[in-house]
Amino acid sequence: MSQREQERARMLEELELSRRQLDGDLEDLSHAVNVRERLADSVRRHPSWWVAGALAGGFLVASLAGSSSRERRGKKRRDDSVADLARQSIFLGLLGSAGKQILRVAEPMLVRYAKQEMERFIASRTNGSPPSDSPPSP
Repeated sequence: MSQREQERARMLEELELSRRQLDGDLEDLSHAVNVRERLADSVRRHPSWWVAGALAGGFLVASLAGSSSRERRGKKRRDDSVADLARQSIFLGLLGSAGKQILRVAEPMLVRYAKQEMERFIASRTNGSPPSDSPPSP
């Protein structure tokens, strides 16, 4: 092998190594920028923390909404009822948007769980025994 061919082979190896390194760096960058993927990973790794946070947030919102309506209960007029209706509509709209986003993030996990349960159910039916989580039939 001549000097020129060795140099060419070395440069090709160096180029391939650079490509692999760049590919890894781009993959890391895309993961760091993808908030949805990072949030889904966090929900998968720490579901109990997310449930606890959701319960605490729901309790906080419910207590804030309850205290403001109790303060006004004695002073209601027709204008207040329209304003309250508008506030409730906005609140329910925001709550629906938040719920939609939560379901969108949790969708892959829910689909995977549903597939596992269906496979378990089908496997138990083909074996002739009832599913292990269901109560025995009378």
